[in-house]
Amino acid sequence: QEEGAFAFDTEFVMEDRYEAEVCLVQLATQKCVFLVDPFLKLDLMPVWELIADETVETVVHAGQEDLAIAFRETGKVPRRVFDVQVAAGFVGLDYPISLQKLVQAVAHVRLHKSKTLTDWRKRPLSAAQLRYAADDVGFLLGIRKKLHDRLVKRGRLAWAEEEIRHFEDRTLYVRDDEEKLRRVKGMSMLIGQQLTVARHLLAWRDELARQINRPARIVMKDHLLVEIAKH
Repeated sequence: QEEGAFAFDTEFVMEDRYEAEVCLVQLATQKCVFLVDPFLKLDLMPVWELIADETVETVVHAGQEDLAIAFRETGKVPRRVFDVQVAAGFVGLDYPISLQKLVQAVAHVRLHKSKTLTDWRKRPLSAAQLRYAADDVGFLLGIRKKLHDRLVKRGRLAWAEEEIRHFEDRTLYVRDDEEKLRRVKGMSMLIGQQLTVARHLLAWRDELARQINRPARIVMKDHLLVEIAKH
């Protein structure tokens, strides 16, 4: 809060969960990088609240899923986000661009990103894992400044800011029932009463998945839901 801006990232697992399980939170200011271990039962609410703080800028790279975690915990939309991946696209760099390529292109530093598929739930974390996690946020504020300057120079800052403001849209983090229905494979084959049954099944599947904290499609596969609705 005192610095007015910070870099933010998380390492999370959601392949076998209904909701993402946060395994590490990475924060950085101009002076320090902080790696916060949620498994120590710390109160992370001050971190999540920062992301909704209008007086603080949150700098991320491809941050939608990380911001969604903060929204889940607070019910508040992120405010004053600066996504360097979006900004990079508006200054003529590749889009989407990986953090590794972005750091090399803007900061001229080569990151050794070898822990992408690591198990972040295991403890203790290795030195290599900690370095990987720190690199995810350690360069973001410097890159943000350079990209901001390029955007201003090219007269494209307003374009980037308009695109980035989408992160403040509540619908980005909350899918309504009709959207969930459209995402079910095979739903286009259903009509009339079948769709009504499908809606009830979808609501039941979603609630059960939430209760047992497992992905909805593990509770009931899409094709089974559709077949039940048909008959």
